[in-house]
Amino acid sequence: MGLLSQNQNTYYGSGNSDNYGDYQFTSLDSIINGFMVAYVGESKLINKVNRTDVQFHAMRGIQEFSYDILKSVKAQEIEVPNTLQMILPQDYVNYSKITTSGNDGIERVLYPTGKTSNPFAITQLTDGAYDFNQANLRKITITCPDASTFNDGDFLKLSFLKENSQLDYLYLILDTDVNMVDGILPPGSDSSPRFFATMSDGFNSTQVAERIAETLNQVNRFNISTLNNIITIEYRETLSSYTSYSSEQFTDITNFQASANFTFTVVNTGATSISNDLQYQAESDTWTNYKSHTPNEIRDDYETDGNYIDHYGRRYGLDPQHSQDNGTFYIDTNKGLIHFGSALAGSTVVLHYISDGLGTDTEMVVHKFAEEAIYKWIAYGVLASRSNIPEYIVQRFKKERFAEARKAKIRLSSIKIEEFTQVLKGLGKPIK
Repeated sequence: MGLLSQNQNTYYGSGNSDNYGDYQFTSLDSIINGFMVAYVGESKLINKVNRTDVQFHAMRGIQEFSYDILKSVKAQEIEVPNTLQMILPQDYVNYSKITTSGNDGIERVLYPTGKTSNPFAITQLTDGAYDFNQANLRKITITCPDASTFNDGDFLKLSFLKENSQLDYLYLILDTDVNMVDGILPPGSDSSPRFFATMSDGFNSTQVAERIAETLNQVNRFNISTLNNIITIEYRETLSSYTSYSSEQFTDITNFQASANFTFTVVNTGATSISNDLQYQAESDTWTNYKSHTPNEIRDDYETDGNYIDHYGRRYGLDPQHSQDNGTFYIDTNKGLIHFGSALAGSTVVLHYISDGLGTDTEMVVHKFAEEAIYKWIAYGVLASRSNIPEYIVQRFKKERFAEARKAKIRLSSIKIEEFTQVLKGLGKPIK
């Protein structure tokens, strides 16, 4: 009885390209059924076996064969985004090669760089100590206007925690006439500490931010940083230190009067519990520097410029991994990402990878060149797991399994004598 279940008109005229060429494969169910018929039964070496046992060994055989015997036909193509990262496929096990595809459609091999990685970057305090409470720190930003937009004596009001764990406020008073403050002042009955930021009326927004940050650094209660006209204030106390205070004091942590052009933004209010784990930065400096580095693209054929003799010997011992300009990559298996160099931004990259062949039901097929090899694999697995089988029988099937696997690998290597001859002819060319 023939194995073809559809006529030629149905096969060629269906337009269903997913089924083209599928005759070369045998499904997992067919393998299991064939094994049960040919190897299991009365007067056979295996008298009885559970179908689930056969299925287990069959799936393990497909898995092992997928690594080095069955052809790896899986590939994904993407355009490298600005992040210079590619997510590993869902069924990824290993890659066979990663290439870049040019305008001519020819794939050029990318080489992995073993000189870098993407380590977990530990968050540290200013003194270098490890920070366990980064997620619990409050942070705000202040967007500063020009000095001409606010009045002499305007002030900023910030909450802070005193040494006795009491909540207090400090006032940063803006002195714009570089003389005596004669504008609006905090209430005289308020005993909170006051700091003066003296500046000229002509200060632009960036200069205002720098002067305010310089003054706030004297308080020694915050970590201060500036970027143009934006000041970032990070509290050194964790929220757990403020547990006796209302939540409004965490979201409305500033009280601003008179200077309406200042903008306050709560970046994060954190969590109320202290972490016992190290805090990691979102991105390591190593990866940041790698992706921002612009590689040198110096090409010299050493022929036209008269440097051939001078440079010929110097090229001896070059590492092919680094002496090519196709681009480089490395794989971060912890995060499941492929990282590319900056030269590959916007390029078309193709990932050829190996799976274990068990991702989906449609994948669990065996090429007919390896069908006998999978039978021997199952037989050896079943016999080796039993206690009443003579050892010489187990060893016999072990040798048969190895021989059939080697035969399948040779068959699937698909060596064509004509193609092999052309390669030998190329190797036989005399080098002048």
